[in-house]
Amino acid sequence: MQVSDIQMLLADVGWYTGAIDGDAGPKTWAAVSRVEQLQGTNYRDAPSRWSKRRRLIGAGQASLTVLGHEPGVIDGYTGHNTAEALTAWRSAKAGVSAAVERSPVTGSRSHPKQDVFPRQRDMADFYGEAGGPQCAAGKVGLAYPMVIAWNKRQTIQRFSCHEKLAQPLTDIFRHALQHYGQADIERLQLNVFGGCFNFRKKRGGSTLSTHAFGAAVDLNPEQNQLRWGADRAQFARPEYEPFWNIVMAHGGTPAGYAWGKDWMHFQFARL
Repeated sequence: MQVSDIQMLLADVGWYTGAIDGDAGPKTWAAVSRVEQLQGTNYRDAPSRWSKRRRLIGAGQASLTVLGHEPGVIDGYTGHNTAEALTAWRSAKAGVSAAVERSPVTGSRSHPKQDVFPRQRDMADFYGEAGGPQCAAGKVGLAYPMVIAWNKRQTIQRFSCHEKLAQPLTDIFRHALQHYGQADIERLQLNVFGGCFNFRKKRGGSTLSTHAFGAAVDLNPEQNQLRWGADRAQFARPEYEPFWNIVMAHGGTPAGYAWGKDWMHFQFARL
């Protein structure tokens, strides 16, 4: 996210009236301070302790939130949710759609265990209301530490998911470690966590994401971006087939196999 993007976002909300010049001068910082005063309760923690760069990004995230583009937590880090929100905003300004095609791939790989879980249209019947307490009540105990995709200095040993999915997700990562070993887990970047529960709509769509039910996981989004196909995505390479087989054997549906894009993503819902 460039300073000029942040200035334009602030201007769109009405928080900034200066030039869109990419220079974070006094008017830009006055706008950033105003955002922090108005939106402070929505920030992850106190921006007064953040670097200048984080404060600027946080102001951009707050603007995207107000504009309805769902960047995720206002934390001052440009992760894939913020990047996609920025794409949606830019697309809207250009008058074009940011929709992502999710048509099923003909003859896509599957596993009988996937039939245990619902189709996307039936998720509320199976999981309950999206965003409810059950959607983050499950705790996945990781077999190996993961780094946060948008802040690789931070590691996690567990994450929250839907209460029905704590065991299959715990087993997926345990079996992945058994198959690959720690060195290859790190080499293949299967230890880069991109998120699970997130109450938001599908990117470029109007219906709720599977993340809103705590029923999807993203891994290493930087190398497996939402709109990338198998020609570009890291996780489409042959060495990742055993991991996707493990995911499917526990009921998960890899997006790359199901609709040919978004290789970071797997979910416990069929198309």
